[in-house]
Amino acid sequence: MSSPVTVWRHHKNIRNYLRKKGKILVWTKVFNAPAGFEHEAPYFVAIVKFEDGTKMPLQLVECEEKDLKPNRKIITVVRKRGKVSLDEVIEYGIKAKPI
Repeated sequence: MSSPVTVWRHHKNIRNYLRKKGKILVWTKVFNAPAGFEHEAPYFVAIVKFEDGTKMPLQLVECEEKDLKPNRKIITVVRKRGKVSLDEVIEYGIKAKPI
């Protein structure tokens, strides 16, 4: 469980990545997810190159395998990260959605 202060600091930086456009360089399908993300498996992850030239690995959301190809355009969106219990702070993060 992340502390509320850590989550708040992370959330302050989300706006720097929101609605950035880019393209998929490579992608893969994750079947064996790390601890805390087992409920999301299988899911897609891609290395994305943004219009400003920076690259970042991001989880892909709202897509199907047939939609994923190199050079496919994406936009970053905010989505919930992981699964939390009733007494934990909900953590959000940046993910990518094909457009």
